[in-house]
Amino acid sequence: MKGYIFLIGVFCILCSCEDYYHDSGLANGEHDCTMWEYFESQPGDWDSTMILIEHAGLKDVFDGTNPDYKEITFFGVTNLSIEQLLVKTIDDDWEPVYNRVKDIPVDLCREMLLSHIIPGKMMKTGFDYEVKGTLTGGTMVTTLSGVELRVYRTKSSYGGVPDIGAEGLRIHASVSGNMASIASADIEVTNGVVHALDYTYQFTQL
Repeated sequence: MKGYIFLIGVFCILCSCEDYYHDSGLANGEHDCTMWEYFESQPGDWDSTMILIEHAGLKDVFDGTNPDYKEITFFGVTNLSIEQLLVKTIDDDWEPVYNRVKDIPVDLCREMLLSHIIPGKMMKTGFDYEVKGTLTGGTMVTTLSGVELRVYRTKSSYGGVPDIGAEGLRIHASVSGNMASIASADIEVTNGVVHALDYTYQFTQL
């Protein structure tokens, strides 16, 4: 009898996997505005990003007015990632090299930003899964700076059951080896999609 009850319990768990599945990356969903306008509506996360974009001369890529890039996918660098760059970039005397975003050389800003952008709109489900236990799997893409990125989804367990927990999204630069996790995926706007990087990520050239 106990075995029978156990089997019923397992069956119920398997049949209700959708209830257990929690995608932590679907915050905010769809927005009826451009990417730039979305950033303007969320200054707590993106105001330094907007300064960085304007400093790099790339606003038209984000506001949808650049004819070559009507839609983009942005692996979004938030304020805290930029702040980490400012705080952790120091000279030989342990003094900050940059005191503000506009102290960063324009060409460097541009290259770093372009390495986080790919042309077209690619939602989370458009990327393949990683092969567990390896550094393979996923989808290879080329950023606007020419950097090759491996973008891949990951699966996790929930309640001891494999692959039904939170699904993650990560990026891995082929040459530099830099890796980062996406905190909020699929922030969809009229001219593309933002996959916001984790707050612990330090802005760099991928």
